[in-house]
Amino acid sequence: MVGKLREKGLKVTPQRMAIYTMLTETSAHPTAEAVWEHVKGEYPAVSFNTVYTTLNTLEQAGLVQRLHIGGVAHFDAKVQPHAHLCCNHCGYVDDHHGFVGVDYEDVARQVNSQTGFAVGRLELNFYGLCQQCLS
Repeated sequence: MVGKLREKGLKVTPQRMAIYTMLTETSAHPTAEAVWEHVKGEYPAVSFNTVYTTLNTLEQAGLVQRLHIGGVAHFDAKVQPHAHLCCNHCGYVDDHHGFVGVDYEDVARQVNSQTGFAVGRLELNFYGLCQQCLS
């Protein structure tokens, strides 16, 4: 963990480590507020601004990705391209790895070559209802 931060030229602080560790150890895709609530348990004086700024820094360094789901930003430490399942009712977000073998970067290159559109980022999200909301 420390090595990844240093490799990206980032200063290693206890709060930054707590935020990044939380994101790498969860399968959830928390919002900035959820990350803040979690980190406050260990560092009660940490501000929301510190958490939000750290999330932006980690995103810019390529260590986390920001997902735009339902008008709210969620954060994911799994930065390799993959799909997400998003519940329109409860806000549940989960990874979906059912497209093994699909080269997302190749899809982006094809879009660029066919349309001239310079793809900066690709998100594949499926929206609907999770199993719990369906029952």
